[in-house]
Amino acid sequence: MSAARATLRVGNDRGVHGRVATRLAEIAMEHNASLLIDRDGEQADCASILEVLALALACGDTVHLEAAGEQAEAALAAAHLVLTRRDDP
Repeated sequence: MSAARATLRVGNDRGVHGRVATRLAEIAMEHNASLLIDRDGEQADCASILEVLALALACGDTVHLEAAGEQAEAALAAAHLVLTRRDDP
């Protein structure tokens, strides 16, 4: 099992909303990976849309991503793209 980590800033002007959270859950499932997002010690499992939304992430917030599993690197790369892009997925 491999693991990967990254730190990034949320790029979407509307922050992490329903479509973004849904795409993160899809990424976790597609890559059969555990994908966690953390802001200031508050952590959410990206497989749970509600947990991600509860973080209330806004544009410019710095977050830490951690992926674990056989496809951790691919899951992390896909999640990174979704979170840093300015438009909706």
